Amino acid sequence: MGKFGRKMAWSAWATVAGMAALAVTPAAAAGPAEPQQECPEVVVLAARGSEQNADLEPTSYSDASPWVSNGYEAGNIRAFLRFTEARHLAETGESLLADVHVLALDGTVYPASLPLPAIAEPGEELDAAQTSSRLGGILRETPAHVIARDAFDGFVGSLHSGINGTMGYIDAWEAGTGCRPGYLLVGYSQGAMALLAQEQELARRGQLAGSFYFGNPLHALHPLASESGAVYYCADGDVVCHPTSSAGQAALGDGGGVHGLYFLDTDGDPAEAEVHVADRFREQITGYTSRP
Repeated sequence: MGKFGRKMAWSAWATVAGMAALAVTPAAAAGPAEPQQECPEVVVLAARGSEQNADLEPTSYSDASPWVSNGYEAGNIRAFLRFTEARHLAETGESLLADVHVLALDGTVYPASLPLPAIAEPGEELDAAQTSSRLGGILRETPAHVIARDAFDGFVGSLHSGINGTMGYIDAWEAGTGCRPGYLLVGYSQGAMALLAQEQELARRGQLAGSFYFGNPLHALHPLASESGAVYYCADGDVVCHPTSSAGQAALGDGGGVHGLYFLDTDGDPAEAEVHVADRFREQITGYTSRP
């Protein structure tokens, strides 16, 4: 495959998020509710990353909590919440998430779509020759401009749905439960973009407890994008939130590179940045639940 073909392919991958960010506008829509006997003080409103539509396991995050998530927080946010709960319990002897419900945006409101062909599987490391060979095979089957168009359309539709539907999803849940908690937003990758658009309305309602965004494609713009004191975490080498040529090459040859690894390896020696983010999250939870 020639140099021109490789450039076209990388352009297809690299431009989708930036283009899509300009193509969405917020509105309101309806969403599902779930019956409940009591109300949490805080709800973690979670939005998963692109194409995280497997491993949707309903999860209880505290033995002392009556609530179980719907599972749509998916792997990275689930790992983050488990890490913060375990860290808080080990240090204080108390559960952090006992009075916190995790409400994730499900597929009816936010499809988390970004239909791109995989060059490498997560964790699979390819050298330059292998990457070039696989990319060439993909481009022989589907031209780069078709890949870019399909990815753009899927991403924009997914993001538009999430931005437009989230407040209706919240309203329906509150109507069904009778609860009106504070909301702590936790968004990963594309999910960060969907939740960022909800901050203003939740703040207007007096229900915005804070915001945490990982691998946000709008990371470079966050000083302009949020007024909530949000915590932004972009891991070193993450091409999605810090695009560089070296990060892009690593992502192509390694199933997405570090972008897919947020909080998945905290059992051994967690990164200093992951510990910092977890501790900020703990502060937000305890600060909100201890209010008079």
